[in-house]
Amino acid sequence: MSKLVLVNYRVSDAEERETRRKIALIRSTLERCARLQRELAKLEPVAGRDWSEVLERYGKLVDASQWNQFVDEYNRLYDELPEVERRLEKELKDAKAKRLRLELTAAALLAAAGTPAERQELEAISQGAGGLHGRKFQDAQSRLEKLVRRRLETPLSVADPTLTSDQIALAHDLLAASPGEGTGTPMQRGFGESESAPYEASLAGSATPSGRVIQLSERLAELDPALVSVDDLVARLLELPAKSAGDRGLLIDSIELEAQERLSAAKRKRELEAVVDDGLAWLTPFQSLSADSLRERLTAAAAAGDLVAARRASADARAWAEAEGERQDGVRVRAALLGELRELGYEVNLQGEAWDEGSRITIQKPSEPNYDVQLSAAPGGAIQSKVRAYDHAGRSAGINRRDVEVEQGWCDDLSRVSKLLAERGVAAQIVHEDRPGSAAQAPLPARRDRADAPGLGKARSRKA
Repeated sequence: MSKLVLVNYRVSDAEERETRRKIALIRSTLERCARLQRELAKLEPVAGRDWSEVLERYGKLVDASQWNQFVDEYNRLYDELPEVERRLEKELKDAKAKRLRLELTAAALLAAAGTPAERQELEAISQGAGGLHGRKFQDAQSRLEKLVRRRLETPLSVADPTLTSDQIALAHDLLAASPGEGTGTPMQRGFGESESAPYEASLAGSATPSGRVIQLSERLAELDPALVSVDDLVARLLELPAKSAGDRGLLIDSIELEAQERLSAAKRKRELEAVVDDGLAWLTPFQSLSADSLRERLTAAAAAGDLVAARRASADARAWAEAEGERQDGVRVRAALLGELRELGYEVNLQGEAWDEGSRITIQKPSEPNYDVQLSAAPGGAIQSKVRAYDHAGRSAGINRRDVEVEQGWCDDLSRVSKLLAERGVAAQIVHEDRPGSAAQAPLPARRDRADAPGLGKARSRKA
């Protein structure tokens, strides 16, 4: 048996491709986080990192092909950003829901037809509630709280005839669903101390009219205007306080059904975006017609809103990227290996212009005409080498000293080449190795008998 070694070479390009794939995903997540943070900052004070600044810095590095300067923190961001996005989504949803409930509270009190001055104040709050920031929102909430308290403390028999108990209860419950911030007096506790219990609606569950409206405010706040339309549902919800008790239930049913359909549509669009982003991330390291064709498929699926086509294109993009990455790694490994072997004095006998995956070539040193090394290329950069001896006059049978010396010389050269390759970003791992002299060589026919045999390429006939 000849001396045989199987080495698995791994190129630094493989780590680079994975890094660039992750960074592409980070960029799309950063874009969403920056957008969510900007929207939230319009409504509430925002603490923590400025994700727009991080995104801008990232974009400049990537656009200048200096993405490697981002590597130090990309693993941390890759793990951290999904939770950041979830937190920002929740904070934005809560902020929007509070303002929608404030707008509904003003609408409920408007439906109760107060004094002209009161109506003017309520209209101003209702029209601007959706964009009130921080302290202004709290001030408007406090003003509505005072109006509701005043209504609750006014006997119904002497109040405005159009005032109804269910409207004031709705206004009360909407305010109670958003505890007062910075006032030290949560709405629920304050109303709990009121003596106007007959006008209060229970917040025990979503089965009550008030509970269903509060739940709707949460659902509508969850809808992303960038994905589905929301304004028409909000407008219909604001009509609720002016409706009779019977009509109110039907309108709630209608809005709930439409809101659920739009939530489902938004979920599909988010999933489509995630699938397309993932596919495009796999293609990030590659610039070729094949990669561009896959990008076009992903872009077309996104434009058509076709999730099935997007999944198929994304799966194809990943499969192609993994195969192309392995192919490129193999080409680089084989080219680098042959370059170093030539530097060590080996003659390389190629069948064509390159050493293709799945093929075999031979190398030999002119000083050793009775020996060569057969190299076999496995996928992904693995190389199997085998020292071969040729029969010649004077060759002794069995394990002989010269065979062992040549086999040991190849092992030493292979170790030297591996060290040189490591400096060029190609790491070597020995998978299997037969030690020199572990088995006797079965010599091939003498070269002068095989000089014209098919597949020998440039092999020449020499005597020992």
